[in-house]
Amino acid sequence: MGFTKDGKQVIPERFNQNKNKYWKEVVCGSYKIASLVDLCGHEKYLKTTINGLTGLAPDFGCVVVGANMGIQKMTKEHIGLCLFLKIPFFIVVTKVDMCPQNKFEETIDELRKILKHKLLNKFPIEITDKTSENELIKTAELMPSGNICPIFPVSSVSKMGIEVLTQFIWRIEKVKEVSIE
Repeated sequence: MGFTKDGKQVIPERFNQNKNKYWKEVVCGSYKIASLVDLCGHEKYLKTTINGLTGLAPDFGCVVVGANMGIQKMTKEHIGLCLFLKIPFFIVVTKVDMCPQNKFEETIDELRKILKHKLLNKFPIEITDKTSENELIKTAELMPSGNICPIFPVSSVSKMGIEVLTQFIWRIEKVKEVSIE
């Protein structure tokens, strides 16, 4: 994802299937780049996910949870990997628009319970469209500490939570400095 100095996402004028052209347009128009790597969610590909996390050394992890599916075994595995590898992470709860309210609340409650467990000891912070800009900034500043875990309920259909998630990604800073010697 590319961002201008004022935090606007850089989107090419016209999207086409040539990803190299698309990416060049994003990079050339961006002040800041956030690289996102999609790793496998299925347990059959856990080894690939571990290789990606250890080989790419990400600054942050994003654990994606389907609101309609709830907390799965692999959700816990991915949280455990982030914890073991000391990668601060946030959680995106997707498909909120198609999930019954009681199932959504059950998923959020279970996430809070997992995050507060004595082994994780994370403070869950739910970030929604109603979250103030100051609170979002403070959450992004605290993210590298690894003591908090923001939770973003989103819907790609209604666009609920997408803008606040995008702003959060723009605001978080890299943890590790990379030097080539």
